[in-house]
Amino acid sequence: MSGQLDNKLQSMFDEMNDKERVMAKFTQAVRAVLLMVTVITGLAGCDKSEKAPPAATLPAAATLTVGGSVSGLSGSGLVLQLNGANDLAVSANGRFNFPNALAKGSAYAVTVKASPSAPVKQACTVSQGSGSITGAAVNNVAVACTTSSFAVGGTVSGLSGKGLVLQLNGANDLAIASNGNFIFPGIRLPDGSDYSVAIKTTPGKQMCEIKPISAAFDKDTLNIAAVTCSKKGRRK
Repeated sequence: MSGQLDNKLQSMFDEMNDKERVMAKFTQAVRAVLLMVTVITGLAGCDKSEKAPPAATLPAAATLTVGGSVSGLSGSGLVLQLNGANDLAVSANGRFNFPNALAKGSAYAVTVKASPSAPVKQACTVSQGSGSITGAAVNNVAVACTTSSFAVGGTVSGLSGKGLVLQLNGANDLAIASNGNFIFPGIRLPDGSDYSVAIKTTPGKQMCEIKPISAAFDKDTLNIAAVTCSKKGRRK
């Protein structure tokens, strides 16, 4: 009788152990599922919350132009530069602007790369041409061009008597009464311009010829003609 009771009790214990094992396995399975759900949810949340923010777009640096005005310009050939580059050809008086803008706060310097050369030569100077760009475009650079001019003259030798008349550029008659230097009065020619000195009339008993020379009386006068006169039938 006692053996039967022991067998029943053993069966009950075995059955309980089996149920516990089943419950344990079930619990482990549930925990595994919950853990997986938690990990997935965490990853999803992490993906949303820890996603890198878009890169900030920096505002473009403010750029400003540099310009001004040109006065006294005659002809062509004037070329300006900005900061040693950015060549700008200027063909007329008035406003100008360099097309390449500079960043706010940067330095600028406007210079003359080439001076006008046709139809006359000029010298151009720049004022208010350098500084730093602050809060507005630069528009007060002043370029002033001037034309150098010269008196025209020469020398006469061998003259005897009256009647020698010279002309400058087909007009501007000048009567010569004595040997020595002469200058066409009241006439100045721009640097680089064309000129021609000719003999209009000669003394009655003399013949005169003209030759070009290049020696100047001074820095203000073009000494361009040497007139030599002699008695007719005789050349010097």
